[in-house]
This record gives sequence, structure tokens and C-alpha cells, in this order.
Amino acid sequence: MIQNILSHPKQLPSLKELTYVNPSKSQSTIREHLEILIEEDIVEERVLPDDRRQRDLPWRFYGLTEEGRALLSEAGLLRAEATLQDMYTRLDTTPEIDKYAQAPRPGHATE
Repeated sequence: MIQNILSHPKQLPSLKELTYVNPSKSQSTIREHLEILIEEDIVEERVLPDDRRQRDLPWRFYGLTEEGRALLSEAGLLRAEATLQDMYTRLDTTPEIDKYAQAPRPGHATE
């Protein structure tokens, strides 16, 4: 899940985007993984403010916390970040996923 967050162009994928890049896992399984990562303060849910939400677009996203990023950095796991993002650009996507990838994202966790 963490590599999917890192590979996303904005490093804030929606649940639907995470489900798309993990076809072997159900959406409920992905949600469970996210909940564990959130409980461990590695990932945080970021919500788009009401006034920036658009119909038929996601408004809830998932990104690394500062603590999660520091942990990955200490473990040397951020070295592959550029490679992961390059791999994401080569991913065959559907028009719906392309639309979701272009959705507005919150700038900070407090938004």
C-alpha cells in the first residue's frame, strides 16, 4: 500500500485508485490495510474541503504522514520513489481512473 501511495503522481491516491492498482485485493481489504497504517501513524486520510468537492470525483485521499515518511527515509526505502512514480506513468488506466487522478487534492492534512 505504501508503494502505491509513493508511486501516485500526487502521492495522494483515492481508495478507488488504490483498488485499481491492486486488482488482486478487494476494496474492503485495502481499506483494512489503510486503517492499520493510519493507526500506526504511517498514513493519514486527507479530506478535500466541502467547497472544493466536485460531483462524481473523490474527496477522500491517503498520504504518508511526516512520521511515516521519516520512518521510510530512515529505512532507506524512499530511494525507489522516482522509480515507482515512473512505473505509475506507464500503467494502463481507464478513463475513469484518469479522471480520478486529475481530481483536486487537499494541500494539507488540516484541510
